[in-house]
Amino acid sequence: MAKFVYFRNATDDAYLNSVENFRGMNQAAGDTVELFFTSATDSTGNTGFDKVTITTTSNKEKEAMEGIAAAIAGSSSKTVITVADDVLKVYSDDHISVVAGITRNAVSNNGFLAITADTTLAGADNGKIVQVNPAATTLVQLPGAADVGAGWNVRIVLTEDDGGAMDQIVNIGTKAGEFFNGIIVGADAGGSVIANGTSNDFIQCKATATSGEEFFIFSDGTRMHASGLAIDVSDTLFADAAAA
Repeated sequence: MAKFVYFRNATDDAYLNSVENFRGMNQAAGDTVELFFTSATDSTGNTGFDKVTITTTSNKEKEAMEGIAAAIAGSSSKTVITVADDVLKVYSDDHISVVAGITRNAVSNNGFLAITADTTLAGADNGKIVQVNPAATTLVQLPGAADVGAGWNVRIVLTEDDGGAMDQIVNIGTKAGEFFNGIIVGADAGGSVIANGTSNDFIQCKATATSGEEFFIFSDGTRMHASGLAIDVSDTLFADAAAA
């Protein structure tokens, strides 16, 4: 008989996965334990991992991990094992304080993402090559730098099937309240554009931008840094608003 584990940290935020999909635990910090499961939400065919973050009582990470492992591996006849339910205050171990977070597809195994329309990137997209072949004006929305932490990165590449000009606008935007640092170097007639760090929250790639232009973007935990290679920096540039 299949068995399942259940977590809930709010009335409208609950998570259920099979025991056989459990992959292990990690002590991420003081009083913080992460549980990983083969993803219940990844439909790409390149299965990643979901993450449930548990806050433990002070200095009791080991005991909490042992208790959770015992609950998952135990001989309970129940089909669903409640590990932690913050709404009903039901916990499988006395050393569990709260469910600090449930992150679906937190870690992805898929290193490539092809998009043609508005797309919001997430922590699971860390390390991916993101190919943008827009069917219409397209926004690539970056996650918050603090939300994904230092080291999160993507490489975004513009592509147009027939080469040459993109024909459609692509905007790359930071989370509201965050701004780019970095530089875009132009190959045609030289020149470059430098992000001002205080108001530039978009990279505009106009319809006249060129297929093959690319950007390496990473988080330092506070803001996003971008370095790009373009043909003409009047077509591809940092800006305070999305191109339209």
